[in-house]
Amino acid sequence: MKAIVFDNAGTILKRVTSLKDMSTNNIIFETNTIGIANKNENNIILVFQTPTKDLIKLNTKIIDFLKINKEAYEISYSQKNFTKNDVIEALEQDTTTFNDIAETAHALINRYDIEICSGSAMIINLSEKKIEYVYTAGGLFFDKTEFLFKKLHDMQIPVYIASGDNEHSLKKIASILNIPEENVYHTCNINCKEKVVSSLQKRYSHVTMVGNHTNDSLAIKKADVGILTIQQGEKLPDNLKENSDYIIKDIKEVLNILDF
Repeated sequence: MKAIVFDNAGTILKRVTSLKDMSTNNIIFETNTIGIANKNENNIILVFQTPTKDLIKLNTKIIDFLKINKEAYEISYSQKNFTKNDVIEALEQDTTTFNDIAETAHALINRYDIEICSGSAMIINLSEKKIEYVYTAGGLFFDKTEFLFKKLHDMQIPVYIASGDNEHSLKKIASILNIPEENVYHTCNINCKEKVVSSLQKRYSHVTMVGNHTNDSLAIKKADVGILTIQQGEKLPDNLKENSDYIIKDIKEVLNILDF
């Protein structure tokens, strides 16, 4: 039996993002948060598990929340191995508050008609010991996403999601797309995604991975067939394209590649 794994944001969901640049206090709308994080090898993306609607009610510094709620966030992307203790130590003097995240949430809602709020996150520069950006992300399904998943279910193909997004938003997406919750791996970083593919290869004769950015690169390379989708329209490094078996411009093209 064969199986297929999907990333979420930028792959099955057209991602929109509102970021606050903490150095300028400006709000910018940029989807390529991985690209921003990749500008410094000591940058990390930290994702909050707590839904944004609850975070924006908090009236406190973010570092104070991180200290006493370690289960409420995860490092979803980094180029090096960092821990939550590294984050807490680095941000001891940082004054960013949840009011800053609230600004991004309101800006996102005012600008876009989103179907899914993927949650809120931060890009942290651990070498400079500061939060560089806070942001809230959301999106809409690409036009053919639901069509594709219905076809896969009709063909009785096991479908999995491995994404850096938080548990709350992925459960909602899984419900809409009729994916069992046990097939969803949330807050899954680059190494986690590779492990998911490797584990599934022990259960299935053929595993396909569909992703859209460098945090999917190891899983795309590990899979029996690695598919890179460029439908989000972000600038991607050449080595990611070179390590992909297929590059597609529309999620529906997955059906043309799979030999089921």
